Amino acid sequence: MKRLLIKHGEGGAFVALSEGERLVELFIEAVGVCDSGSWVGRVIVGRIKTILPGQFAFIDIGAKKNAFINLRKGHGLKAGQAILVQVEKDAVGTKGMYVSLEISLKGRFVVLNNGQAVGVSRKIEDDKEARRLRKIVRKVLPQGYGAIIRTNARGVSAEVISEEILSLHEAHADITARAEFIKPPATLFPSARKNTLLSDILSEDIAEVLVDVADDELFDAVEQEICGVLPSMAGRIQRRPLNLEKQAVAACAKEVPLPCGGYITVEQTEACVVVDVNTGSNVGKVNYAETVLDTNLEAATEIAAQLRLRNLSGIIIVDFIDMQNQAEEAEVLERLEAEVKKDRIKTEVLGFVGLGMVQMTRQKTRPPISETMQIKCPRCGGR
Repeated sequence: MKRLLIKHGEGGAFVALSEGERLVELFIEAVGVCDSGSWVGRVIVGRIKTILPGQFAFIDIGAKKNAFINLRKGHGLKAGQAILVQVEKDAVGTKGMYVSLEISLKGRFVVLNNGQAVGVSRKIEDDKEARRLRKIVRKVLPQGYGAIIRTNARGVSAEVISEEILSLHEAHADITARAEFIKPPATLFPSARKNTLLSDILSEDIAEVLVDVADDELFDAVEQEICGVLPSMAGRIQRRPLNLEKQAVAACAKEVPLPCGGYITVEQTEACVVVDVNTGSNVGKVNYAETVLDTNLEAATEIAAQLRLRNLSGIIIVDFIDMQNQAEEAEVLERLEAEVKKDRIKTEVLGFVGLGMVQMTRQKTRPPISETMQIKCPRCGGR
């Protein structure tokens, strides 16, 4: 059974999605510290500080570090110029935020942008439904705009989708108009993370929402926000004490046990995420080859779950235990590919690259949980 869990405290808010008794997604929103929360989705009028010969520009958007953008040739921009951008990726390590000139506004069913194409989520696999949705969107899409049809649009009526597109267009036009008269750096479209988050993860298959808040007024506000995104959730929202902090701390642990007695270790470096698979106490009952395969299969399931829970992204290298033949490797890859399909974030399994190692990539959006939960020790460099 799927549950949405929300807990508000003095330090911020925990928002989690659980399946059964296990957390599968976890979001932590800091309160009162702007740079510690996600900026993804914010539309900002910034000022170009420098332009490098390689077509990179660094932009002051009001954050601690200048954001950067990869410009096309012939962009015609110059240092000191005001520019309207949208944050696509939060700052990671020494890199500032990545921004784009394309302004996209995300609704529950459609993402409206200043492009030209109409795309459909790859998770809508029914060709007939995809054609129906494209036809609806193209009919009402304003000139000069493009759209991406989200998975949530599956089965939704033309009237509901059309209303959302018109609402998003009004917001987009308002942002563009205000951008001409405001002094940079200035945010024109707050990310409204919790509302954006709710529109991403709320779905009809969520059986109930459990909310842990300090007072009745705050509970009413959360309930109203949820029902504003998905009205059918009315009646499924309950107030209940939650202990999400303990599970959030566990999401930062280096070692993760497997049911068979084996374990995986997860290390995040500046360049990539490295996952190592070990048999541990799993000595096997038949032979070593079977023990290895069983451990690797369980590890494939757990690795996909940990990437999603911890929000690990970029290049991911998995060091599976060496297997004896290609058939076993194919079985492990098949399990891994099936598990990553459960992830809302685009994740690709590129296959074995030698020495029993598999390379993966996961799209970067917001910082990993560890960035929010931990700080670097100034003495030893540990976390």
